[in-house]
Amino acid sequence: MIAHSHTLSLGLLFLLAWPNLSSPLSAQECNVCEHSSPEFWVVNSRCAPRCNNLDEGFEALIFERWCTETNSFQEETRQALLERQSQLPTLLFVHGNSLDHKNAMKSAWKVYERLRVCPDPKLFVFWSWPAEWVHKRPLVRPIKLVRKNIRTKYIYTERQGYYVAKLAQQMSTELPLTLGGHSFGATCAVVAAHYLGGGSLNGQTLAGGSPDDRINLRLSLISPAMDNDHLYSGHRYEMAAYPIEKLHTTYNTRDATLKRWPIQSFRDQQAMGYTGICASRLGVNAHKLCQQLLTEDVGRSHYMKEHLASVRMISQVCQTAFGSSPTGAWSCGNSTRLQVEMENILKAPARAVVPSIGL
Repeated sequence: MIAHSHTLSLGLLFLLAWPNLSSPLSAQECNVCEHSSPEFWVVNSRCAPRCNNLDEGFEALIFERWCTETNSFQEETRQALLERQSQLPTLLFVHGNSLDHKNAMKSAWKVYERLRVCPDPKLFVFWSWPAEWVHKRPLVRPIKLVRKNIRTKYIYTERQGYYVAKLAQQMSTELPLTLGGHSFGATCAVVAAHYLGGGSLNGQTLAGGSPDDRINLRLSLISPAMDNDHLYSGHRYEMAAYPIEKLHTTYNTRDATLKRWPIQSFRDQQAMGYTGICASRLGVNAHKLCQQLLTEDVGRSHYMKEHLASVRMISQVCQTAFGSSPTGAWSCGNSTRLQVEMENILKAPARAVVPSIGL
């Protein structure tokens, strides 16, 4: 269930009042000015079906809004979110793997606070999904247990992506609407775009999905945990780049977590968040790519704390999602000027995806 005010710790409330005291947001690490807090909503899918009956499960999603007057979350309807979303540029952000709801909300507050540096009114929608450990047998063979959990959660991400796509399809794109996420959350966002583009997965399609460009629909992916060739033609999420206006993604060639991705992959493939994307293999969608190498910013880390401390990254997230930048830091610029460090990108082999594999 969504955390209400009585479950928020005094430490979190103190953080809200004094954001500069939080280590990833300190002035020493991030020399950007704060502007205003985004309006904050949460979508909780933890009570919805994880693998089947997804259309029915969509009706079980829980929606809540943070009320600054009462310092608490107030339960709302989906229609109320859609009405508010139509009035503000929106970032719908999905968290990464292994987080229960309590820890997911801790991550949500960190992202929320970091978005204060983005100028102008904005809406932050945080997606909480069942990412906690599923298999908890004694750690006799911990490597296999970790792998089993990661693969199970990867299956969940595709179903979560369908939920995200159904909600995004009902949202307005009169103003920018950005689907984003970290690690497995980035995978959810890509899957959602694939469905919106008319793609099919696991025998399921999204009614009304089509490859037509949707102006103001964007993706912002932080260290995406998925095979690095999944967006290419003939591969699993090949329709994801079609309906979007812009694709922002980060990668890190020293990421200690994603370095081990071939062990977790169903196809022994490198991770997109480790190698980056080969722009030329996106074909007609290559001009949409805005790619950032963050090795110097985050070192070997895969985690959000270090990524949120990157001025370059948060500047680009602000620019992608809200059309404004808090600093003069590096950004990808317009869509005709690709700033891609091609020498650091592994050109993934064009292997066909086996349809029977339930990724």
